[in-house]
Amino acid sequence: MILLAAALLLGQAGADACAGTEAQLKVAGPALAERHVDEAARILAPLESGYLGCWKVVLALGRLHYEQGDYRRANTFSELAMLNAPENPDVLLLRGQMLVLQNQGPRAQELLEKACKLDPNNAETHYQLGTLYDSNRRHGEAVAEFVKVTELRPHDARAYDYLALNLEPLGEIRKAEAAYQKALLINQGTMADPFLDYNYGRLLLKLNRLTESQTHLDRALRLAPGTRAVSYEHARLNLRLDKLQDARADAEHALALADPGGYILDLQVYNLLVQIYARLGDKDSAQKYARMSEAATIPLRTRERR
Repeated sequence: MILLAAALLLGQAGADACAGTEAQLKVAGPALAERHVDEAARILAPLESGYLGCWKVVLALGRLHYEQGDYRRANTFSELAMLNAPENPDVLLLRGQMLVLQNQGPRAQELLEKACKLDPNNAETHYQLGTLYDSNRRHGEAVAEFVKVTELRPHDARAYDYLALNLEPLGEIRKAEAAYQKALLINQGTMADPFLDYNYGRLLLKLNRLTESQTHLDRALRLAPGTRAVSYEHARLNLRLDKLQDARADAEHALALADPGGYILDLQVYNLLVQIYARLGDKDSAQKYARMSEAATIPLRTRERR
C-alpha cells in the first residue's frame, strides 16, 4: 500500500515536490554519512508523511531505514527512488545494496558499476562494489575498487583490510602486509574494523611469524570473543606454540560458538581438536572427534573469511 501510494505521488509530483525540504536534507545527509542514525531520524521524521512525492526525501528515508537495519522499508523506498531518479548515483547505490541483501548479485553489480561511472569520486559506491567483487572472489577487481576507496577515504580502515585480504590470494604478500599495517594506524571511529587484528594475525601465522601473530590474535580475541573464526585461529596458534591446554580450550570454545556465516565449519574444528587431543595423549577424545569429523557434512556454499 505504501509503495502504490508513494508511486502515485511520485508520478504526479511537480517541480515543487521537494519545496521546503532543502534545509532538512542538507543536515540529514552528513548525519547519515557519519551513521548518526538517531539524529538523522529526528531530522527526517517530519518529512515522512507529507513529502513522499520528493524522490530526494524518499532516498534519504531509504538510507535511514537501511542504517537502522529495517531492510524491508529500505527496500520499498529504494524501489520508489528508482522510479523517479534511475540515473542518480546515490539511488543506484542504495538499490544495489538492497539487491545484494536479496542475493541478486548480477543486477546489484550492474547498478553499482553504473553508479561508479556516474560519480567516480563516491568512495562508498566503490566500497560496496569492492565488497561485492570480494564475495565473488574477483580479487583483482576488488583490489582496484579498494585502492580507489583508500584514495578517496584514507581514514577507512575497513577498506585497507579488504584491500589486504584481496591482495593475499594474488600473491602480493608484501603489499597486503603494508595495507594491514596502514589500517592499524587508522583503526578507530565509525570506519574501524573489529576483525583487522584477526585477519593480520592469520596472515602472520601463515608466514610462521608466531610472536607477531600472537600479539594480533590476542587482541582479536579481546575485540571479538564471540566469533568462532577468532577462537579457531587462536587455537591453531597455540597448537603451533605447543600451548596444548590453551589450544584445547580455544578450540572447544570455538566449537560451542554459532557460526551462521559458515566461515569456519564444524568439520574444521573437529579436525583441529583431533590434532590437539592426539598431542595431549588423550586418545579417547581424539577418536571421538575423528568420528564426528567423518560424519560431518560440508555445506554446498561456504565463505572463507569474516
